[in-house]
Amino acid sequence: MATNLDTLLSRLYSASLLDGGLTGVLSDLGAAYPDLPLSYQAQCVFRNSLYEGAVFNYGPNALEEISAAESPNPFPPIALKCSLNRVAVTSDHIPPDDIERSDFFDEHLRKHGEINRALGIILHRQGQDSAFIAANLPKRLKQREEDHILRLFETLRPHLQGAFRLLMEVKQREVKLQTGGFWLEQIPTAAFAVTPDYKVLQMNSHANKMTKAARHLQLDRSVRLCTVNRSAQRVLEASLHKAHDVQRPIGPISLTSGKQGGPLLFVIPVRFQDQMHPSLAPFLRHSMPLLVTVFDPSDTPLSSNKALKMAFGITDGESRLLQELIRGGSLRDAANRLEISYHTARNQLASTTSKTGTRSQTEIVRRASELLSRMSTPTVLNSFSKLASEKNGPN
Repeated sequence: MATNLDTLLSRLYSASLLDGGLTGVLSDLGAAYPDLPLSYQAQCVFRNSLYEGAVFNYGPNALEEISAAESPNPFPPIALKCSLNRVAVTSDHIPPDDIERSDFFDEHLRKHGEINRALGIILHRQGQDSAFIAANLPKRLKQREEDHILRLFETLRPHLQGAFRLLMEVKQREVKLQTGGFWLEQIPTAAFAVTPDYKVLQMNSHANKMTKAARHLQLDRSVRLCTVNRSAQRVLEASLHKAHDVQRPIGPISLTSGKQGGPLLFVIPVRFQDQMHPSLAPFLRHSMPLLVTVFDPSDTPLSSNKALKMAFGITDGESRLLQELIRGGSLRDAANRLEISYHTARNQLASTTSKTGTRSQTEIVRRASELLSRMSTPTVLNSFSKLASEKNGPN
């Protein structure tokens, strides 16, 4: 095994960067020990919610079986109790006999060599989330063989943890690079990149002008985003917290207690984790920035088409379809009026609901209507007047 171990260590760090994770190295380890079930998991251990996983030497569909298991897996919570400075031994926390009496053993572990204990390397831990690699030991495995696996894991532990930290550092630097202010200037209204605790990382020139005027938003001494009155501050804070917690766009939200023509707030999670290995997402999302945009209709009159495109981040075609749906009728009617196929209209609607975090045509039409009703511009008012006359018919 010395040659295989040297090979593993030699490609460990490069593989973590080039492959975006450690599953390639774990695959090599599984090939060297074909009778040893191995697993890699990143998950919330209390909810048994698996973010990313890979298994080797289990047989087909094992990972799907683990994810779909109705009974709780007794092994993952142990990851929160173990030191990162040594190999975790599950039998120190749960006796193998207790594992064999669990429902998860009958549901899953029995069919894979009667696994009743494991050795684990905790790669990273943050809150209830943990990433770890485990050698899952069948009941038939003898003590001499278990001791050999333990020594192997003790050798691999610092290297695997180091490779995971390296991958985390690289991705964190990518996030910092991408949160630079240059892309904010492409947004034609006030836009801020902020942390979940309101600290402003970057802002564009429109936002700088707004904060200096201190009309709606401003910066406090800690460079945190704040508002000019308490009720608006509560709205701002609640919006940031909700967008961060649910990882979905929030808005439009009025900063002026429902007054017509006032500023509208939108908060959008910056989803850089979509570009990274899924196993890193639970550990990096806590520091991911939020995009805060403020639309003030009194600054620049906007057409309804431009308002929808800017507010929801949708394309010109998607905006036109949404306006047709607001005017009433079915999706097929809107497609006919726009002279596009029903299939194209369905795809545009699906894209719009995905971008806005809405779940149905009714919900996105309602949100768009609320947005446009607050945009007190002649173009929008004329559009709504026309809509009202069409619905009401001739007197």
